[in-house]
Amino acid sequence: MFDEEGYGSESSGGAHDRLAARMRAVKERSGLSYGRLAGKTHYSRSSWERFLNGKQLPSRVAVEEFAAAVGEDKEPLIALLDEVLSGERTGLASGRGPAQGPGSDVEIAAAPGPAAPVATAVLVPAPDPVVSSPPRAAAQEEPGFWRCKAAAWLPAGRALGYVTLGALLGTVASVLVLAPAGAGQGGEKGGSAARPAASAGAGQSTSAAGTIKVGCSSDTCLRREPQAMDCQWDATTVRQTWLRGLQIELRYSAACQAVWGRIEGGTIDDSVTIKDHGGNELTAQIRVEHDTYTRMLAVAADRPWQEVTICGTIPRFHERECSPRGAVQP
Repeated sequence: MFDEEGYGSESSGGAHDRLAARMRAVKERSGLSYGRLAGKTHYSRSSWERFLNGKQLPSRVAVEEFAAAVGEDKEPLIALLDEVLSGERTGLASGRGPAQGPGSDVEIAAAPGPAAPVATAVLVPAPDPVVSSPPRAAAQEEPGFWRCKAAAWLPAGRALGYVTLGALLGTVASVLVLAPAGAGQGGEKGGSAARPAASAGAGQSTSAAGTIKVGCSSDTCLRREPQAMDCQWDATTVRQTWLRGLQIELRYSAACQAVWGRIEGGTIDDSVTIKDHGGNELTAQIRVEHDTYTRMLAVAADRPWQEVTICGTIPRFHERECSPRGAVQP
């Protein structure tokens, strides 16, 4: 139905299907499996299967992470996502008031019409019946048409403005808050790679998209959200175990010097817990769909990730599996 290059007007599945087809084609061209794609992003293998098979519309963040992971320009994919969202809004807007569209404007305009044809008939008698009437109807139809278009696009434009403003404010806040925190830890061992840049507000790491900046390092990452701090870009799975099909992973970012827990293939109420030797403990529970992840625990040269224990729990079976085995369970 779709080829690797084509996703235009000949596609019959709409903008959502075109977006999914385009992402599938890009994934195949990159040679990445769903598992490797999950490893390079903060979304699980099952999430990417739903996104790329058209079963679920990806978020803007998911599309941006996908483009970075496969080394693709994100703008064409974002344009398709915006087309899907605007199409949904247009459908809602047209469903509320089709009877009050351009047809109503034509009827309102018919009353003041006779005054203009009189003046036109004096100047150009022969073309009068042809010139005066059709342009007036068109002139009244066009504003009504564009008012409907403006009403459909206004929510999307307003939402885009809010997102852009929020991103700018978040960046400024991160610089103001994180710069002093990083500068005060310059003497610690194990953090020299990230801390020179921390004085400017972030550390650095390399991903498929090139050099990136992370938002925290070691202790400044404690209990913070890994995706918000961009720690997922260089993350690797350092511990892995399974429980009745539930995949339990400990994720580690060298750039952020932090770890977090992730589970995939679970059901509602399944949970993941991580705990370090200092007594810090974090838990996340699946609320929707099949996967979730915790916030971060800090690691350092004297507190390596090997000291962190991760456990997955399935309450309906009263079962728990931990890694490493024999460690003190959270």
